[in-house]
Amino acid sequence: MTTLIFPMAGQGARFGYTFKPFLGIDDRTFIETAFDPFRAHLDEIEKVLFVFLEEQERANDVTARLARMFFDVPHEVRILARPTEGPAETLVKGLAGGPDVGAIMVCDCDHALDVAPLFAAARDPSIDCALPTWDIAGEPLKSWGVVGIEAGGRVVAIAEKAAPAIGTEHRGVIGCYYFADVGIALGRLRRSAHVYMSDLVRDYIDAGDRVVSAPIVHARFFGDPERLQQATGDKG
Repeated sequence: MTTLIFPMAGQGARFGYTFKPFLGIDDRTFIETAFDPFRAHLDEIEKVLFVFLEEQERANDVTARLARMFFDVPHEVRILARPTEGPAETLVKGLAGGPDVGAIMVCDCDHALDVAPLFAAARDPSIDCALPTWDIAGEPLKSWGVVGIEAGGRVVAIAEKAAPAIGTEHRGVIGCYYFADVGIALGRLRRSAHVYMSDLVRDYIDAGDRVVSAPIVHARFFGDPERLQQATGDKG
């Protein structure tokens, strides 16, 4: 079973510093839209953790609104006292107090993707980390973390906003990460000063762990105003 985690402590700068998870797309919130594909896999999800800030709770009544949106889903909230440096620190602080064992998926709330390939990878006990990846041919790399992939889908390199020097294929990483062992992931994060989740993925690659690409064909992206406009009405 997997714990699904949505780090939501970001400041929403690209949307005028509003609380991004509660912005709207097609008459639903971002977080509802991002979560919808996971509903087909609820039997593989132990619970959902939403991580956000005290100031966001006060301004947006986050806990109560999430309770209404996800009344039918086992979930918890983790409220942080102050902003973090980035997603990696948000994950460390959000997981303080557990879970201590098991697998985790850490996903952004500004996209919705067919997560079936990611869950398929997660069922393979030989995999330590899996990344949903996207064909970025012709797209500007500044918008992506990029992986280098070898035969069999093994990820051999990762870089932010640039193509790695190695790998026979390069694809973009959609912001959703599977780690088979939360203890290993947190141990590596706590020994580092990582800001981005890609830094943690690099630790796995450097350690020789099995990191794989889970190619995604259907997705909607709405992480900035331009992408939101493109995604509106687009069901992917």
